[in-house]
Amino acid sequence: MKKILIASAVLMAAPAMADVVLYGQIKGGVGYTKGEGSGSLTQMEDYKSRIGFKGTEDLGNGMQAFWQVEQFTPISGAEQSMGWNNRDTFVGVKGDFGAVRAGYISDVMNEAGEHKLLLDPWETGFNADNPRGNGAFVRIDKRWQGVRYDSPDFGGFKFNVQHQLADSATEGNLTAASTVRQATIVSGKYVNSGFEVHGAYGQYKQQNIDGNGDLDDGQIARVIGAYRANGVVASLAYQYTDGFRGLWAKNSFATTAQDPQARIHNPVETHEVLGLFSYNMGSITPRISYSHGFDEKHKNGGKVSNSGYDQVIVGADYALSKRTTALASFGWKNAPVGYKVDANGKVSGDDRDSYSAGVGLRHVF
Repeated sequence: MKKILIASAVLMAAPAMADVVLYGQIKGGVGYTKGEGSGSLTQMEDYKSRIGFKGTEDLGNGMQAFWQVEQFTPISGAEQSMGWNNRDTFVGVKGDFGAVRAGYISDVMNEAGEHKLLLDPWETGFNADNPRGNGAFVRIDKRWQGVRYDSPDFGGFKFNVQHQLADSATEGNLTAASTVRQATIVSGKYVNSGFEVHGAYGQYKQQNIDGNGDLDDGQIARVIGAYRANGVVASLAYQYTDGFRGLWAKNSFATTAQDPQARIHNPVETHEVLGLFSYNMGSITPRISYSHGFDEKHKNGGKVSNSGYDQVIVGADYALSKRTTALASFGWKNAPVGYKVDANGKVSGDDRDSYSAGVGLRHVF
């Protein structure tokens, strides 16, 4: 009977001529957070657990079809578990010309294999205010429904271009309001002997209303210099944003395409820097990062004092096996929780300290 089942499985799989892989990670723990002027919180936390399926098919002539379906599977039962394919999900073709894909796709700033490892390897969840994750610096990173092209390798240099299409098909109109979700992101990287340089620029259509009452675009630019070799990961990054919400909010983008007046009315210009260093010493990998956001500059009001942020995170990973790792980290952050106005009408940031400690486990498969 067993032989019949095995033979049947082989016969059913053979015509497909395609490779399918199941992969993912379960990652979570317990965290304690305390904020200045507020209470403390101890809770179960998910650190972006996910599961995915991906595959390829040989099309001949050096070309392949490739696809992926991926979704969050938080062990905390958080709302990110709702739905299907809520992470990168796409279909495409690749060959000597590079790769083209369409679907729900990370822009280059959100890719776990590149920018995230150099900027926010902590992956402590979706809260940009968490002192143990660099969520403020990567708050702009997101996924888009669009099309992306990745170039082949030109002697260590690669680039990609991604365009997020307008939502006019779902909004039922072709007015200017439907372009709120349009975006174009261009990036490139050069890698040589462990040294890396990454650069990215994104333009996001009609995110805000300028001082003249006209719709204006948002912009993001990011540059990273890094070294990854001999167990060392070291990176230094600079980021510029213009035309989005203030207070280093995770939901920095305009969110509606129905009403142009619902755009951001007081957009900000920001400058940030981040440094990260880790060193693998066999089973143990200690890590430290520091990030700093300079005071915001409001387009309709000038620079706002005490509206920047500082953040330090220290931690270590301990490999229990090839696939299972114990995690520990501690973070401190000083950032504004809102704006305040003095007796003279001057606006400043209401900055507060917060700190957090946590332990957890990660298992990859």
